[in-house]
Formats: sequence, C-alpha cells, structure tokens
Amino acid sequence: MSSKITNAISAYSNAANPFQALQSGSGSEVDSAEGTGTDFASVLKDAAKAAIGDAKGAEKASMGAIAGKADIREVVAAVANAEMTLETVVNVRDKVINAYNEILRMPI
Repeated sequence: MSSKITNAISAYSNAANPFQALQSGSGSEVDSAEGTGTDFASVLKDAAKAAIGDAKGAEKASMGAIAGKADIREVVAAVANAEMTLETVVNVRDKVINAYNEILRMPI
C-alpha cells in the first residue's frame, strides 16, 4: 500500500516541477521508472487509482477481521490510510474546482 502512496507523491512531485525531466537530460514527458506522467490528467488518474486501491485494501482488511483472519490493528491502519487518501483526493478536487471557478471569473 505504501508503494501506491509513494507513486502518487512521485506523480505530484513530477507535476510540481515539469521541467525536471528537461534539467536532468532525459527529455521525456513520462517517468520511465514508474510509468507516471507529468501532465495534470495523469496526476489525477494516479491519485484516483491510489485512493481506490487503498479503499479496496481497507475493505479486504475489514472482511478479514470479520472472518477472524486479520488483526484489528491492521484493519484500523488500513481504514485510516484509506480515509487519509480519500481526504487528500477530496481536497485536491476542491482546489481544482476553486481554480476553475477563479479562471471563469477572470475578465477577458
């Protein structure tokens, strides 16, 4: 699960500095090691995939606890991780919507 978060953070980092690939000399728009893009749509797609993966992991842990196969600490950690990821995605969505509304309010 932490690799998904690491991939999402890496995608956010790449989006924050789109010229990093040009400065490092690779000249590529896509990070070849991770397969994550530097464009905004790829960042959002990676974040959504991470959120969905965390939610599925929390659901599996909860089902395992119901069946008596998982430790309650693992369930709490998985649910907390899924909640944090969902809150992050919701905050990013809100920021995008606010930015879009600000652009609409700009005079032409």
